[in-house]
Amino acid sequence: MMTRNAPDTSVTFSLAELAKIEEERVRDEHLQRARAREQEAREQREAEARRRAAEAARAAAEEEARARREREQAEAEARAGARARAALEVARIEAEAKARLEADNAARAHELAVARARAEGRRRSLVHALAAALGLALCGGAAAAYGVAQHVASLQQEARRLRDAQAALAEERESARAAVLAALDRRHAALRGRPLARDAEEARATAEAARNALDPRAPDHDRLRAFGDALDALEARLDALERTAALDQRHADLAAWAAEGRRSEATAAARVAAARARAAGADEGALRAYEGALTRLREALSRPAAPGAQPQVRPSRPECTNLGDPMCGLDGRRL
Repeated sequence: MMTRNAPDTSVTFSLAELAKIEEERVRDEHLQRARAREQEAREQREAEARRRAAEAARAAAEEEARARREREQAEAEARAGARARAALEVARIEAEAKARLEADNAARAHELAVARARAEGRRRSLVHALAAALGLALCGGAAAAYGVAQHVASLQQEARRLRDAQAALAEERESARAAVLAALDRRHAALRGRPLARDAEEARATAEAARNALDPRAPDHDRLRAFGDALDALEARLDALERTAALDQRHADLAAWAAEGRRSEATAAARVAAARARAAGADEGALRAYEGALTRLREALSRPAAPGAQPQVRPSRPECTNLGDPMCGLDGRRL
């Protein structure tokens, strides 16, 4: 009897153990599913928070870009207004000087013609008087000749004064142009002394050519204007280079931050934007895109990584050789 009950007891014990194991497995499975649901809900909340933060950052970047564009437009309009006012002032001075000179010339020419006509009339009357009375005409002729000589001398003196006034006016006009040229030369020297002037080779060469075309002894108005336009282009190019250098420094700092946190994959978009901003012919839009990419990178790095998250390893893809290729992605690799 005892021998027969021993297997029954063993079987009952095994069934109880299996039931207990199955119950623990079911409980573990429910617990894992609950954890998975909590993880999914937490990831959704984090994704929503990141989306809202990205939208806020994008709105702030757009507002900042709009304000910057308005400031740049205002500065450009102010520079254009200043150039226009300077040109109008030079044109006004030249017009007034020319009108005054022409009026003075006309008045002096009229006075000289009248004086000459009067002198001729006097000479003819004197000849007639000398023919009528030779004896008295000798004394009277000498006095009349002296008066005519005095009047002619005064007219010649007035003519010399008119020529001197014309020369003074021309000298004043040349002085005004020389002052404008000196101001442009000072601005040119200041632009050449900026740190990145050697990188703006094309704009600097254009400014040098415009300056060499000017004759310092007699600067031309049109060439002065061309020199001023070349300096404006050189200043705009230097401003773009300085902005790019500042963004490159900021990019280097963010890249070092990303490398320290083992999040180098987050800098892909910033690298592509940097390459496009440094490419030949890059415009203001490329610089704004570069700045926006750095702003997004900074905000991405400022958010802490998820606990226990491992850096994502993306499959290796060939890098783009041409950034204008439509098959080139935002990370600089082919799609």
